[in-house]
Amino acid sequence: MKKLNLNSGSYNFVSSQPDNLIPQSSRQEGDTDSVYAQLQHSILEINSLKQALTTSQGLANDAQEQIESFAETNAKLKQKLIRLARKCAHARHFGYHDELTGLPNRSLLMDRLKQAIVQSARQHKQVVLLFIDLDKFKDINDNFGHEGGDKILQQVAGRLSACLRYGDTASRYGGDEFVIMLPEMEGHENIAVVKEKIRATLSAAYELDGQAIELSASMGSAVYRNDGQDCSDLIKQADAAMYLAKAYSVPIRSV
Repeated sequence: MKKLNLNSGSYNFVSSQPDNLIPQSSRQEGDTDSVYAQLQHSILEINSLKQALTTSQGLANDAQEQIESFAETNAKLKQKLIRLARKCAHARHFGYHDELTGLPNRSLLMDRLKQAIVQSARQHKQVVLLFIDLDKFKDINDNFGHEGGDKILQQVAGRLSACLRYGDTASRYGGDEFVIMLPEMEGHENIAVVKEKIRATLSAAYELDGQAIELSASMGSAVYRNDGQDCSDLIKQADAAMYLAKAYSVPIRSV
């Protein structure tokens, strides 16, 4: 009987010794069918394991490449999503805020005013609108250019914001016009205090290119429900009061 020569790896796969492996061509009389069946099965197992190892390694390499590719794609997608989220947040913010001053714009003012009116009707408190227009602002633009005018508008916005309570709104209505909304106001005395604070704040000199700039403003006010029952009425009344103050040339006068 001849021995079947296999390498050491094959011995390990079948957990057998060389002497125990008999080739099919060496079958002798007296060998049982079960021995040959086991032998054939062992050889098939060796081939199957070799093929499985080769296939598994290929699949593993392919999977690793796909994982690395996915990780790279995922990182790029993550960065794109972050940039998109920032753009959306920026667009959303400036959809309701003035880009120059950072103050709420007209749309956000009207939205907050509507909410304040609803709350005022429930709580029986006043909502006050102050309409402010800078006097002779065109002279600023003529003398210092629009860049200088923008700097003044930014300073005005900062001063108005510093005057307000939590829940109040200072907005840039357009151009050199600003509107302040004071919700939940009680008593004419409290309203007068806020107006005086704004008057004093806006009357102080402004700094522009190393120069002190004197600037005045005219202010008109309207109170819900006394002067109007909705947003449009209050804006119109406060605007009319502001122009009346400007006509009388009384800076920061409250009408």
